Amino acid sequence: MSIAYHKKNNKTYIQYTVRLEEEILEKLKKISHIEDISVNEAINQSLQYAIDNYEFNIK
Repeated sequence: MSIAYHKKNNKTYIQYTVRLEEEILEKLKKISHIEDISVNEAINQSLQYAIDNYEFNIK
């Protein structure tokens, strides 16, 4: 028997289905294992990094 543990935080999550390339998902799984975080958290951190470092070409 296992105990479900959920961290309480102020984040709101929305379930949204996407298709990922198999190779990308495998790398995310490996990262999540190494960093001891969920795959979901690895995806969210990766997307946040991409958004924070995106250079908008405003014309």
